[in-house]
Amino acid sequence: MSTVRVSSGIPGIDEMLKGGFFPNRIILLRGGPGTGKTIFSIQFLVEGAKKGQKGLYVTLEEPLDSIRKTAALLGFDLENYEKQNIIKTIDGSQLVYKFSEEPKRGFEGQKPVVSQIVNQIKLEAQSFGAQRLVIDPITSAIIHQRFPTDKRLEILELMKTLRTTKCTSIITSESASSSEDEFFVEEYLADGVIILAKTMHNFTIVKMAWIEKMRGINHDDQPRKYEITDKGIVVYSTEPVTA
Repeated sequence: MSTVRVSSGIPGIDEMLKGGFFPNRIILLRGGPGTGKTIFSIQFLVEGAKKGQKGLYVTLEEPLDSIRKTAALLGFDLENYEKQNIIKTIDGSQLVYKFSEEPKRGFEGQKPVVSQIVNQIKLEAQSFGAQRLVIDPITSAIIHQRFPTDKRLEILELMKTLRTTKCTSIITSESASSSEDEFFVEEYLADGVIILAKTMHNFTIVKMAWIEKMRGINHDDQPRKYEITDKGIVVYSTEPVTA
């Protein structure tokens, strides 16, 4: 018996996944500035809202008013979904500031910001009855840690706690490329990794998306062109990047 898939809400991505995400999985969405990570995340939640699935959006950086305005420009009325109690938004940037500014007990006693934030998110997701969850971006919550080992431990705690929410989750990362750096562990712990990137072709910037991994799914792993249109992100799943 086949598992019911969770639609990404992104035209082209579901085709590349041959149906969508597996439920209750954690997807890492990685990309540089301006690649559309927040737009992708909003489309994911709105797709769920259309199906009656509750979604929780947590911003750890950009103000909620700014995100609502961006969504409205693309035809996604977040405020209306909030009024209907089908999408809930949380400004987690204040939590990041609060926890990161708390008195430190020396480097070894530095409090793990991510674990404190994600525990709050877990409680919100459970009380709201969320089926879809977005944390955007996780980079802001771990950048205060000065040692790569501490960052990795925080990400490990994040993933462990997110799995207990029973949500299909997207976490975004501002790192632009896949490399062995301080955020290296994210890609190994996530169930799926989607990369959004920009490249130069014939003196023109071309946006490309590819699915780096997706556990249990025989997916299309080739880079595909995408655009951010006035209706959101569209991935051209049958077109090569150089076309």
